[in-house]
Order: sequence, then structure tokens, then C-alpha cells
Amino acid sequence: MRKNSWIAWLVVLAGIFTVVQINPQIVPQVKSELKSANDQIQPYVYLIKANIDEKISGQRQTTTEKQVGKAVTPVEEPLQGMTTSNIYYYHFKSNVPESAQQVFKYAIDQYNQTGIVKLLPGQADSDQNSVTFFIYHKKIENVMSSSVELGNGGPSALQLNDYAINTSQAGLNMTYPTLSVKKSVAMHELGHALGLAHSSYTNSVMYPVDQGVSQLSEADLNGLKNIYNK
Repeated sequence: MRKNSWIAWLVVLAGIFTVVQINPQIVPQVKSELKSANDQIQPYVYLIKANIDEKISGQRQTTTEKQVGKAVTPVEEPLQGMTTSNIYYYHFKSNVPESAQQVFKYAIDQYNQTGIVKLLPGQADSDQNSVTFFIYHKKIENVMSSSVELGNGGPSALQLNDYAINTSQAGLNMTYPTLSVKKSVAMHELGHALGLAHSSYTNSVMYPVDQGVSQLSEADLNGLKNIYNK
């Protein structure tokens, strides 16, 4: 059996060589189809790996206020030590789908309910704070990566002495909509836009790995109060 197996492989290779010689355009077609298939299965491989990791550890990683110290979510560098208005005008870029708009509208409502900030629909003037909601596409470089970028957001502050005008953005990675179009991701990216930085507290919406948290923690509220002097 082993003796004859190499003959079978020679026959297969000869067949492949013949097909390529007759129809050389099949090579890029096959490569394209394999790449497309790989792109489609990437998020599912990531989910399976994440689920396996969670089952192996036995529980989701958590931290307590005692472990992280005083529960205050940090502030993004452009707004640190600055005074800024708590009123923002927001708009969606024209290509943002309804599904993404809905999770961002949920986030807007949650932040408005705090009374610390006020987000209003419309275009901002040059001296007013603004949030632009957008979408983008970014693939996982390594299919076996333990993390994937779900969104992107942050402030861009024009600093005038101690006053800042924040022209911010919040976006979702639509390459993997089943992972990114979530309330928790929208809360996280809008938090960045409003000036909240990453937190080591897993109950915070600003924890850098999505934990499914879609409600602002006391730490997040304290962080917002620090930014907007409330």
C-alpha cells in the first residue's frame, strides 16, 4: 500500500498540471475563491476560539473595584485637564446602515440619560463639539488571533488655552457585523468619542475587550463627570 501511494500522488499532480496547462486562468480563480472563503470563516473561527478559551478558564475574566482601586474611568489625553462643553451635535455618514444607526442611537440615549452630556442631532458649528458616526472595514490579520478590532473612536480636540473643542468620531468595523453591530460596542466607541479612555474594570463599557456591557458603570459616570466638571 505504502509502496504504491507515491504513484497515486504522481497521477494527481500530473492531472493538476494538465488542467493548469489547458486552463491557466483557473489558478487566480481558485486563489480568489480560497481567499473569499477564508474571509468568511475568520469571524467564526475567532468566536469558536474565544468560546473555547472561556470554557477552559471556567469563567469570564472579571475585576472588582477593590482590584482596580478608585472606580473612575480614565480620560483620553486630548481632553485631560481641559474644559469643554457638554453639548454635542451628531450626524451619521451617508453609508452607515440602519443596523449600525440603531445601536449608536441606543448609546446616544444612554449617555443623554446621565444628564452629564447632551447629544443633539445636527451639524455642529466650528466652535461646537461634534460626533461623526461612521463605518469601516478592517480584516483580522491572523485568523487565530485572540482579538479582533470591532470599532474605532476617539476625540480630536482643538485646544485653545484651557478650553477644547472636540471634533470626535465613533465607528464600527463592518467586516464582521455579527461581532461589531452591538450595543456594547457602540457604547464603547461613543465613550471614546466623548473622552473616556480604556479601563481595567471589566464592568466598565470602556474595558478594551467586549464583555457585552451596555450600561454605564459608576466608574464611567465618574469619568464623564471629570471631563465635563459635573
